[in-house]
Parts: sequence; C-alpha cells; structure tokens
Amino acid sequence: MDQCLPETAPALGRPSWLARAARTIIEAAAAMRAELSRAAMNRRVLHRLSTLSARELKDIGLTPQDVADAGVPGRHDAIDLLVGRRDARRRGRGVGGWPSA
Repeated sequence: MDQCLPETAPALGRPSWLARAARTIIEAAAAMRAELSRAAMNRRVLHRLSTLSARELKDIGLTPQDVADAGVPGRHDAIDLLVGRRDARRRGRGVGGWPSA
C-alpha cells in the first residue's frame, strides 16, 4: 500500500496546475469584488456630496464643479480626484494637508 501512495499523491512541494489555476481565478474574483465595492462606495459618496450646498462643500475644501467633474463616467477613482483638488487648494493657501502616517 505504501508503494502506491507516492504514485497517486501529487508532490507536496508544488501545487498542481489545477490548484494554481483555481487560485488565480479566486484571486481575480476577489480583486473584481473589491473594485466593484469601491465603485459602489464612490457612487454613494458622490451622491451625498451632490446634495450639499456650495457653502457646505467649501467647508470641506471642494466646489460644486469638483463634484461634477468627479461624477464623469469613466473616471477611475473619483475620490482620489476630490482629495487631490482639496489638497491642491490647501497647498495654494499655505495650509498643509493631513499629516503623513
């Protein structure tokens, strides 16, 4: 019986091609789910920002045009655009951004 075991069991040090393919598919699905989740979060944030007045947006360093620009379809990450514009305005006024971690 011990003589049959090495022939039928896969090598323990190296995963089979099927295991590698399954792992690749699982990793791709996880990355896609994370991207869809981030896109949904961006839509919720943009919707909430679009309901704010110009004064409320100014309080957080944005303008209504910033929110409109971020809502353009095809924009990869709207939140990065908004944070970048806010930080650029702060630098322009001589106010630093958030402290680095």
